[in-house]
Amino acid sequence: MKPSRSTFAARWLLAALTALLLVARAPAQPAPEERWLLVFDTSSAMKKRLPAVEAAVKSFLATSGNGQLQDGDSIGTWTFDQQVRTGEFPLTLWTPERATETFSNLVAFLRKQRYTDTTTFAALQPMLNRVIGNSERLTVIIFCDGQNAITGTPYDDGINQTFRSSLEERKKLRQPFVLLLRTQRGKFIGSTVNFPPGTLNIPPFPPLPEPVKAVPTNAPPIYVAVKPPAVPALIIVGTKVSTNPEDILKPATNEPVKLVVATPETNHPVSNAVVSANFIPPAAPAATATNPPELQVKATNRANLPAAQTNIVTTAPSGDSDPRGLLRLGAGLFVVAFALVVLLVARARNRSRGSLITSSMNQDRRPPGRN
Repeated sequence: MKPSRSTFAARWLLAALTALLLVARAPAQPAPEERWLLVFDTSSAMKKRLPAVEAAVKSFLATSGNGQLQDGDSIGTWTFDQQVRTGEFPLTLWTPERATETFSNLVAFLRKQRYTDTTTFAALQPMLNRVIGNSERLTVIIFCDGQNAITGTPYDDGINQTFRSSLEERKKLRQPFVLLLRTQRGKFIGSTVNFPPGTLNIPPFPPLPEPVKAVPTNAPPIYVAVKPPAVPALIIVGTKVSTNPEDILKPATNEPVKLVVATPETNHPVSNAVVSANFIPPAAPAATATNPPELQVKATNRANLPAAQTNIVTTAPSGDSDPRGLLRLGAGLFVVAFALVVLLVARARNRSRGSLITSSMNQDRRPPGRN
């Protein structure tokens, strides 16, 4: 029996409800941590504006910062005049259920402060920059009298101009300025100047940028042409060999001369031997037919030897490289070759004559005819 259309519709409805339940139970993307910092000016001008400050704080907490205070957000509290005081009020984790308790504790803390002298934002700025650099998202709310210019933000000109234009009105109404600054990942993203008893204007945070995934690229190799090192010019003056012109001009010294000799058997330089200025090497034996002549070192006047050390590499001449012997051998071979050519030509002519006579006799072998 085939199922009816109503049965098909019920099955599709059940599948859709199951999918909705699975989506609802899926873990949501965790929201980025947001930090809030309340900063209170404790100058003498703020003492008369303390009731208005308390009302502004109460409105902020009662509305959960216009709905932007989320469960688990941290709220810190600072005070400042000529210096900054931190850690006097404990860090609070926001929950809407404890809004009244948080407000009561904060009001009691503000009433205990000493409101004297004047304030300066220059004392606040270094510590504020440190917190901004260490916060992913930070909202700073400053309750102040507006008598001191602010520095260190991208909005200094607009903020200070607003302070100057509304300073007398705020003083007459005994109302504070509420300066709001928002930063994300160490950079300012917005600022507003608020006038209680109106509500705070809190600009929303922009979405966080998506993490950039590193894409491997097969970049072609980079070849760097290496310039060959410059070779200094060879300078020869007399018996001195050097690449430095200054070495040629050095005065003579009595340093020993190094003699390097290459033997004909190995054609490799012999180890350096230091020859004294007064040493005359013995004469080498005369050359024979079987043994190549050895190197003969002639004694010279040692007073005329150069002062700098000179490396002399000498190889004994070989008997096979005598140019006269080669010429004689070549002439003899030429004469022999010429004689052989003449002999072969003469024999060839004699053979050709004999072959003609023989062939004519062989052709006429028929007996003489009879008459």
